[in-house]
Amino acid sequence: MDEECVTELPRGGDLPWALFYPADYAVASSNLGYHYVYRALKELGIAAERFCGSPVPFRSIEGDTLLERFPVITASVAYEGNAEGFFRWLNSANIPLHFEDRLLGSFPIIGAGGAMTYINPLLLSAVCDFIVLGDALDSLPFVAESLRRYMQDGNKTKLFSALAEHPSILVPPVHIRQGEVSVRRRIANDQPLDGKYPMTSTWLTPRSSFGKTLLVELQRGCARNCSYCTLPGCFGKMRFRDIGVIMERLEEIFAAHEVEQVGLVTPEAGDHPRIEELLDLLAARDKGVSFASLRIDGLTEKMLSALKTGGRHSITVAPETGSDELRFSCGKKFTNELITEKMKLAASLGIDQAKLYFMTGLPGETDEDIRSIAALSGRIIDETGMNLILSVGPFVPKPGTVWSRAEFGGVPELKRKYDILIRELSKIKKKRPQLRMTSPKEAESEFSLAWYGYKESTALAKNGGVSKKVPFDSTARAKTLLELERLW
Repeated sequence: MDEECVTELPRGGDLPWALFYPADYAVASSNLGYHYVYRALKELGIAAERFCGSPVPFRSIEGDTLLERFPVITASVAYEGNAEGFFRWLNSANIPLHFEDRLLGSFPIIGAGGAMTYINPLLLSAVCDFIVLGDALDSLPFVAESLRRYMQDGNKTKLFSALAEHPSILVPPVHIRQGEVSVRRRIANDQPLDGKYPMTSTWLTPRSSFGKTLLVELQRGCARNCSYCTLPGCFGKMRFRDIGVIMERLEEIFAAHEVEQVGLVTPEAGDHPRIEELLDLLAARDKGVSFASLRIDGLTEKMLSALKTGGRHSITVAPETGSDELRFSCGKKFTNELITEKMKLAASLGIDQAKLYFMTGLPGETDEDIRSIAALSGRIIDETGMNLILSVGPFVPKPGTVWSRAEFGGVPELKRKYDILIRELSKIKKKRPQLRMTSPKEAESEFSLAWYGYKESTALAKNGGVSKKVPFDSTARAKTLLELERLW
């Protein structure tokens, strides 16, 4: 395995634990949460081994160990599609999906954590024996202690009762009664980051989606209130890491490991009050820089220069729409004028390509707003000479957002809007943008999964993790809203 451990971890352990990521190794290695949980389990003395969705999902990365040797299986579920992948993986391993079907017998204990648990853990509720809600590192010592104590005698009832005592753990066999949530839980999403959580990759590998890049977490949460985004409502208040602590840790890593590229993981890098000091350090150490997220109104010349110095010739931003008025309603208070100005600055520094994220089907959107996407793209090309890649996807209402009760556009209407956009973009003759569009049917599936409650999760389990066989309507969505209100 072409991995290099950034942090020395204990070997072995006294509780075999399969840690699954429902995607391939490259994607799993790009997820800091997966890094953190693996490291935390190893430091707790757990015999954790990693499993990914491919190429051989039933043998571990560390020891090529067969899955059936692990009495505990957990997954990091980052988004709705990961849940389907997790369920199908368990089903392919001949593990009964519904927790009730595993109560008797020597089946493994199934758990989950990850970003979905901040938003709608009910999607996972029919399959998992326990779900860690929010920042998992707060709960892991308790989970590990409970599993060690109660798994020896095989008494699952005692184990589930013990896990249910923690306020940030949802235990469906205990907390789901007659198909409804019977208890309030608390998302762990408010603890200070410094001194408690790791901040960098646990391992480095050239086979990550970002290549051999050291990932560094700068902050969690977001103070902005974009109407479509789950970050403000679900992931807690904005929490910054101390820049001095970050730089000290980076110096330690640079002294011990060959690092060429550093990836800054943050909802919005420009929000960190001392981001430029960090960029100065990385420049002085001749390290390339990439950003997980850049927002137009926080974009500075120093950030752009850092990208270019690191060999990057492309920038990624999210205007969301080509209409100032509609963008303002999304919570993004910047104009097409500012977008063009920042793109001109990027071009002047040698960045010759931009990837722009747009949404269609936004509340209040008109056909003219769709045309404005093409108009803004044409203007950027004319004034900067850049090559553009437009990534366009349907708006999907999610729990915990300002627009949680907004309507989903529906496949026919979204296809109609796509047709308008394609026609308008065809009028751009010079450097016509590349267009990458999320399938409306894929977005429809994401919308349904986002609002699954226990009933739909049960149907998903009964159908082997295939969501297409699970009926879904507005009544189900309304019930899930009520269930989530009861849960939180």
